[in-house]
Amino acid sequence: MRLVRGEHGWWCIGRTATALLPDGLVVDGALTAEGRRQVRAAGVDGVPEPDHYSLTVVTATGCNLGCSYCFQNTPDGRRRISPARLDAANIARCREFVEQRMAALGVDRLELVLFGGEPLLNPAGCLQVLRAFGARTRVTAGLVSNGVLLTRRTAVRLAEAGLGHVQVTLDGPRARHDASRIPLNGRPTFDLILANVAAAQEHTAIRFTLRLNVTPDVLPRLTELLDQVAGVLDARRTSLAIAPVLDYGAGVPAPRARAARRALDACAKAVEMGFRLVRPRDEHCDFCSEADGRLGAVVSADGTLFSCWDAVGEEDLAVGGLDSGYHGRSRERWRRCGGETPGAQAFSDALDAGVLDLIRAGARKEVT
Repeated sequence: MRLVRGEHGWWCIGRTATALLPDGLVVDGALTAEGRRQVRAAGVDGVPEPDHYSLTVVTATGCNLGCSYCFQNTPDGRRRISPARLDAANIARCREFVEQRMAALGVDRLELVLFGGEPLLNPAGCLQVLRAFGARTRVTAGLVSNGVLLTRRTAVRLAEAGLGHVQVTLDGPRARHDASRIPLNGRPTFDLILANVAAAQEHTAIRFTLRLNVTPDVLPRLTELLDQVAGVLDARRTSLAIAPVLDYGAGVPAPRARAARRALDACAKAVEMGFRLVRPRDEHCDFCSEADGRLGAVVSADGTLFSCWDAVGEEDLAVGGLDSGYHGRSRERWRRCGGETPGAQAFSDALDAGVLDLIRAGARKEVT
């Protein structure tokens, strides 16, 4: 559960519900006794029984981009992860492993994420995973991609195999993005990515979320970025999530909390344009919140298990394998996702509170 300060009080963000609390119910950033009572009464602090199992599958550890800030790269843009692609044998092992975990959890629905590297370096593997799990269980499937390889034909095939959602990242308006997310062939990617997403929107029912990476130099140009995106994509079928770039050793500066105002101005403009804002979430993660993989698993292309997505490829953080399960050292190697610096966390908290204020204001307008 998270507490973030909004315009009209404190937002309490739980796993399944969000509540706006008066100032008097939070003192020094913590709930008072009455605040705890009201949160319990509203069900915000409830821990629901699991109704699904979560699975992230890395279909390819390689990537066609060399972003310096990526947690899977060295600061000069070189990959630090050995190249590997998911094959049919590991897909079968993964399905057997997951079916056993789902049976133990007592659920029959799977939330699946295709991940990398760049997962579309192995499009056949993506299709095989979707088909293998879709044939045996109820699946909600998403893809995290840089969008460069998401051609119309590939998008159609993925949608037919059950893919429902894609997250694509932009690093700012055209010139800023093309200077940051550089492919190995050196060609610009901004216009190609938007053209691919637009074609997928036209020919499939896939839902898209654009993750807008922000650093202090990008913040003043967010409205420019929105204008460029809105000129190509269907805003009504596109969600936006603004997030600071996490510093994994590349020296990327985090925006300060007071800079969240600029991001919120862009969010307000985005809503006017017809974009949807991604609702802020609490600190719970199905993959790494429990140090035993009870609710979910992250599987690399070679069948190695990791605790969460940002540990993939770090051999000293491997917590098991598909055949042997989680090993005895898994707890000491368990890494939680997130890991924002205090500055980045303060920015995210201020931004999330403002986004909830905007969503609330929009809901009130719809009612009136």
